[in-house]
Amino acid sequence: MMRLRHATAVVFFAGLQCFITSGSIAGTADNQVQEAAWPTKAWPVSTPEEQGMQSGTLARLVETVGGYKQDSLLIVRHGKVVLDAYYAPYQPDITHDLRSVTKSVVSTLTAIEIKQGLLDSVDHPIMDLFADKRIPNVDEAKKAITVQHLLDMTSGIEWQEKSYTPDETLMRMYQAPDRTAFVLSQPMSDSPGAKFYYNSGNPYVLSALINRKTGQNALDFAKKELFGPLGVTSARWGRPDAQGVIDGEAGLSLSPHDMARFGYLYLRNGMWEGKQIIPSSWVDQAREGKVKATFGFHYANLWWSLPEKGAYMARGRHSQLILVLPKLDIVAVMTGILRDDQFYPTIRLIDDIAGAVKSDQPLPPDAVAQSLLAASVREAAIERPSPLGKTPELAKQISGKTYQVGSNTLRVNTFALNLVGPDPFWEITTYAGAVDQPAGHFSGLLGLDGIFRRSPPVNYGINASKGRWLDERTFALERRILGRSETQLWILAFDGNKVEIAFENTDGTKATLYGEVKE
Repeated sequence: MMRLRHATAVVFFAGLQCFITSGSIAGTADNQVQEAAWPTKAWPVSTPEEQGMQSGTLARLVETVGGYKQDSLLIVRHGKVVLDAYYAPYQPDITHDLRSVTKSVVSTLTAIEIKQGLLDSVDHPIMDLFADKRIPNVDEAKKAITVQHLLDMTSGIEWQEKSYTPDETLMRMYQAPDRTAFVLSQPMSDSPGAKFYYNSGNPYVLSALINRKTGQNALDFAKKELFGPLGVTSARWGRPDAQGVIDGEAGLSLSPHDMARFGYLYLRNGMWEGKQIIPSSWVDQAREGKVKATFGFHYANLWWSLPEKGAYMARGRHSQLILVLPKLDIVAVMTGILRDDQFYPTIRLIDDIAGAVKSDQPLPPDAVAQSLLAASVREAAIERPSPLGKTPELAKQISGKTYQVGSNTLRVNTFALNLVGPDPFWEITTYAGAVDQPAGHFSGLLGLDGIFRRSPPVNYGINASKGRWLDERTFALERRILGRSETQLWILAFDGNKVEIAFENTDGTKATLYGEVKE
């Protein structure tokens, strides 16, 4: 983690540098801007002081957030970027998976359907919209589910998703030949509208509805009607299912700057460059959060909110966040790789950001504080080596050998390490599984100095890996695909010609594999 004392020393050796751009927008209360800045082509950049914020406070925030496994932190005030930090090994302009932030995008596409008259009303019964689906258990409660119930997570459909084990409803949905029909075929646990219950099947059905009403999948519709107008160019959104439906509950990836554009649309009440993209009433509903959810949060239109804090947000697993603070005229974006039991509290982040706001008018320039912030951002981009163990003689013996792995749930076929030479690397092959799971070959460079080593980009992303010896026969390999919120840990215990591999990732998947040197 960065230390501000060290960063302060860097400031005075490096000289007084700061983020300076000309021009500013005078702040006004309650999001009533006098002069809108539209970042369609690029985000304007400003010093925090020009936007009424303190650079020194933001420098401490960069350090605090860096103590968690975050990838990035971006803050926009009055339409200008005042903080843009990236934590190594993540880098700027790499798209990041949004996890459940995807749901808020699907909500927005539903709003566009309403505005364009493609969908007549959010009160339309959902079963009428999928009357051709063979749903075996349609009772009066299920007939009463509306589009709004799906948007508010109050559909009443019985659902389980917590540990992401194969028996849970969400995971069984992904194995179904028709995922939309699977969701609608689940029994009812409550009457629609009776209570909040988080169910990722709800937005999946809303994505299928986009196909029905627009003749396009969610990604194609978004490119034309949402991403295009906003200047969002980084979008990637997985593969359609057998019915051509894009995953509506997760799977979208955007760069942090494009995430901020999406949040800025809501900050500006659904308006973009003089055009009303979504109804302002839709934004109001998301902000007000009429449904009481869990842990003190409210919910509406697939957005979370904390009305008492004047905040609403799109949230995703492993610390993906788009935070909108209308009264402060702020959008904040955070991406990360945190485990489910790790998180940077949203309320704390709101308070930390609010604490940096001192005025709706520009503050006097503060070159020293601005340089301190610049140094903190630079420090964030420098990876600190993790501890290393002593390299045993075994490293040379196992290097270059390929281990044939027995049948396993990860579909790993072979595993190999090359730990000698200037470019150490790992290599994995997988055998074919389901129709959408072909055999594969994966490899990546491996840092043996405590630093993630990045590989050249491949079609699925950028591998970053590092490894160390835990003892004389046990090697730990940590692997990331930059921009994905998953971290993998492979612990390899060698015993003669055999190896036992313990796998675990931040999604909660665990597996033990057994292999033997391939002759």
